Amino acid sequence: MQLYLIRHAESQNNAKPAHERVEDPPITDLGKRQAQQLSVWTRTLKIDMLITSPFRRALETARGIMRPAQQHVHVWHDIYERGGCFRGYLPEQIEGAMGMGTDEIRTHLTDDCTCTIDATIDQTGWWGGKDRETDERATIRAAAVVDRLQRTFGANGQTIVAITHADFKRLLLGEMLTGVVNPQLLGPIRNTGITKVDFDGNRWQLDWFNSVSHLPADLITGNEE
Repeated sequence: MQLYLIRHAESQNNAKPAHERVEDPPITDLGKRQAQQLSVWTRTLKIDMLITSPFRRALETARGIMRPAQQHVHVWHDIYERGGCFRGYLPEQIEGAMGMGTDEIRTHLTDDCTCTIDATIDQTGWWGGKDRETDERATIRAAAVVDRLQRTFGANGQTIVAITHADFKRLLLGEMLTGVVNPQLLGPIRNTGITKVDFDGNRWQLDWFNSVSHLPADLITGNEE
């Protein structure tokens, strides 16, 4: 498989200090312009499957990629950002949020698209008010997602696009490229930054990391603090 791991467009949280952030923000006006530029770039690909995180900012980014030749999107429960869906800034303030349910998720995709939503997501909300995910659990989840990708697509040569998040993207790359490269040392992952990795049935290979060549200079953002 050829896998394009793409960070979502700039969200309102990316543009705010940490203490003002909310659990599931939309993308900003600038983020919408980033998503449009990403949409133009992805027209050069024959996408066999488009996958997205259930967070609003990922869904809104994926929405821009949908087109007549690719009108089906898969919402994977397990590629959400490290920590899950929670509100609060200080440790004593943090509490789990619900996240969107299946019907609300569908409203954030194009009106004429069809989508497959993981069966683990229901109407009550994909996170369900659980406590914040620990870093250890996030690493375990990343390993499980890499295994899911390998089992689902293997070395079949398909082109897969996955809209995910900066921290989780690093965790995925850490699992894929163990002993080859440390993603923590490669600098900030930009909004709509594109990383391409290939899987030949035995190992992963990094083709490129965090490309933003589809963006003009004034649209490059990547606040991860």
